[in-house]
Amino acid sequence: TTFTSENYRLEDRFFAALDVVTDPATGQPVCRVSLTGGDIDPINYGAPAQTFDPASGACAPLNLFGEGVTSQESLDFINVDLENEVLLQQHVVNGFISGDFGQYFELPGGPVRFAFGGEYRQEKSEYTPDPIATRTTDFDPNSGVLQDLALLGNESGEFDVVEGFAELNVPVLSDVPFAENLEFGAAVRVSEYSTIGTTTTWKVDGLYSPVRDIIVRGSYSEAVRAPNISELYAPTQGTFSFLTDPCSPLNIDRGTEFRAGNCEALLTGLGVDFDSFDFESAVEASASIEGVSQGNENLSEETATTWTAGVVLQPRFVPGFAITLDWYDIRIEDAVNTASLQQTSEFCVDSASLDNAFCNNITRDPETGYIIDYRLRPENVAFFETAGADLTMTYGFDAGRWGSISLNGTVGYLDKLKYLPANAGVVDIDRGEVGAPKWVGTGDVTWNYDLLTLNYGLNYTGKQRRFEFDETAADPDIVAPEYLYFNDVFTHDIRAEVQVDDSPLAVFAGINNFTNEKPDRGSATTPVSFLGRYFFAGIRIRTDVIPTF
Repeated sequence: TTFTSENYRLEDRFFAALDVVTDPATGQPVCRVSLTGGDIDPINYGAPAQTFDPASGACAPLNLFGEGVTSQESLDFINVDLENEVLLQQHVVNGFISGDFGQYFELPGGPVRFAFGGEYRQEKSEYTPDPIATRTTDFDPNSGVLQDLALLGNESGEFDVVEGFAELNVPVLSDVPFAENLEFGAAVRVSEYSTIGTTTTWKVDGLYSPVRDIIVRGSYSEAVRAPNISELYAPTQGTFSFLTDPCSPLNIDRGTEFRAGNCEALLTGLGVDFDSFDFESAVEASASIEGVSQGNENLSEETATTWTAGVVLQPRFVPGFAITLDWYDIRIEDAVNTASLQQTSEFCVDSASLDNAFCNNITRDPETGYIIDYRLRPENVAFFETAGADLTMTYGFDAGRWGSISLNGTVGYLDKLKYLPANAGVVDIDRGEVGAPKWVGTGDVTWNYDLLTLNYGLNYTGKQRRFEFDETAADPDIVAPEYLYFNDVFTHDIRAEVQVDDSPLAVFAGINNFTNEKPDRGSATTPVSFLGRYFFAGIRIRTDVIPTF
């Protein structure tokens, strides 16, 4: 894959174009480097020339003061289009044997079915950014030191895995009183990764149908996800972030019960006076902090334990009607997560102990206690939990000469959403916050009449908290009660499609969010997109019905 990143700003050119003086020969604005032919003033403008020759006269002065005053010449000088390449390769060899034991024995429900086999996979990935983005000097205006870090680095890696798997289906009963169907299943997969070693995935499930109208089902499984190539082998490259230090007086009471004690122990251990520490009042607080991002070859697999239980109702006295209700409960342990600098600094001191992965990724100045270096990389955090229910109803019927009508509806209920960012830390409860409303739902009605299809869709998003629970716990009066939540919202969509006679061609058009619902006050994306009402149209061609010659 080759992709273009448009209008990528080159920092050395940007600073050179800002360092403007008057040309003594013409009296016109000119880049200082075009006159001196030397490097950009590093004290005031922060970078030596790396991507252009200062003596070439290519620099075009950049005017930032006013709307529409920036010349195209200066924009073309400071911005470039980067051509990046990604190569992904996967080689797979697999085989399996399946059948049943019917020639040896049968249960009342039928023969026991089986499958077993093996697989070998090799994964390779290589990312090659545009050469102009791989320059290996990154100027630090605070220290005046050139660091050997690439802004964007080449990334490559590979792994292979050998797997063996087996599966059984056991039909216990079938077509007998009080057991229209009763069956159980089991499956196991053992994998040997070149990166993380041996993993095991397994599952058991069951299905019971006392009568044809009712099906009760359930499953219990343990699955794993091995870290991918980017998580393992991403190159070390420079990054920068702003920080609100959790140990400053302004924030010391806005974390967990452990924050104050951990901050005092951390700073005191460096020889810094905890009582006078105040990063937010220091000049350094207004500048971004340089660090690095990288992969982590020490990652282990994620492990997910899941159980589900549900029921399906298909009453014979209402043909075409079905309703399903399923409950799910998922717990992921050792989940892989890459925290930001802000999160890393907070997770470090909000855990029950300073002995955690996040504290290990931060370096503080032994004289001031300020964070002066950090490492952002994926880590196996403690756990992620979620649980909830999904309800689905469908009903379709023939309307005779008026065609057919189908109705569909789904309701989702989020009962639990928890995240523990660091071992022995404090659980972050996200249920009800932005992106995780307790209730969501959709519904639609579709009418098919000859070559015409009309559809109406309804979408519901429940109310969501504007602030996280720990924020309001630390400051109960953070906002007036009426602004604590984003309001719930209904949006409406309509769509029409016409088939062109018996051809494979169909024309469609529609309106999404036709009541033009907008984001709630103070947001551009919650609970709906800023786009509001929008129209669409298109042509659809079914290739499976195009005749071949």
